[in-house]
Amino acid sequence: MSEIIKIDAKDRHLLFELDRNSRQSIHDLARKTKLNRDVVAYRMKRLEKAGIIQDYITIIDFTKFDYQISRIYLQLQKTTPEIEQRMVQMLVEEKSVFTVYKIDGNYQLAMGFLFKDLRQFNFFWQKFLEVFKPYIAEQNISPFIDYFHFNRNYLVEKSLRDEKPLSVASFKSYAYHSEDILLLHIIKENSRITLLELAKKLHMTPAGVRYKLRNLEKNKVIVAYKLLLDSAKLGYNYYKIDLELEDLKIIPALHEFISRNPNVIYRDVALSCSDFEFDVELRNQDMLYALIEKIKSLFPGKIRRWYYYKTLKIYKYSYLPGEII
Repeated sequence: MSEIIKIDAKDRHLLFELDRNSRQSIHDLARKTKLNRDVVAYRMKRLEKAGIIQDYITIIDFTKFDYQISRIYLQLQKTTPEIEQRMVQMLVEEKSVFTVYKIDGNYQLAMGFLFKDLRQFNFFWQKFLEVFKPYIAEQNISPFIDYFHFNRNYLVEKSLRDEKPLSVASFKSYAYHSEDILLLHIIKENSRITLLELAKKLHMTPAGVRYKLRNLEKNKVIVAYKLLLDSAKLGYNYYKIDLELEDLKIIPALHEFISRNPNVIYRDVALSCSDFEFDVELRNQDMLYALIEKIKSLFPGKIRRWYYYKTLKIYKYSYLPGEII
């Protein structure tokens, strides 16, 4: 269990601004938080050292490159810590796996796999099963249709919040150049890398890099620059909530409801799974139950059943397959 680290309102405001745009300059962060630039830089380093800020990541619309996501939940059996570590290692090293989570609930491991066609997906999955099938009691595979990011509005007072979620998957192809892919591979796991550093790595001028970045942003290939945050160190648990509905017509109203909830951070739209699912960071399980009761009261008789998973650890998080060159 992570040690809870106390932070003040200024740290929370800084985290909120970085979660909205982790690439913005120290100057802009200082202006928005009303702090001195040296103080902003010091606080960021302190939050990084404490492990609250894990990474500065770039959210990329992988569908621009004709990729899709399939999520896999695994219920494990007859494993040991060593076997589970081998499973995680194989998944993390696979270039087309973009995220791997350890979870608590009906399943123990979750991952997202980026693929262009089902044969590619099946090829890797069969390799994985050849090694680990004896340790898998149940598997749940769900293709994704869309994936929404919400800002961590719970970090700040209401007056500062930006409620609009970001849709990641447009399913509109992008005519890219090799330099675009190299740039994305560099920036995907360090959104704060400077133009000068990018220029050196790409053997381009800073002005040329700036032009390419702006073009990728304009065409929504780069959707956002965000934080990979260890919310457990702030005293929050990460829950994934799945709802089975009696009436699918309430989905737009449910989306509107979660969009106004400051603790909601993601919404997934997947096939062959639950009717409505979203991710939320809450202080405790009592808050989770209170949220579900609120949903039941707003939509009486419309929620058939609900269940949740608790995220325990993130092993990998990357929005661009390593195989794209």
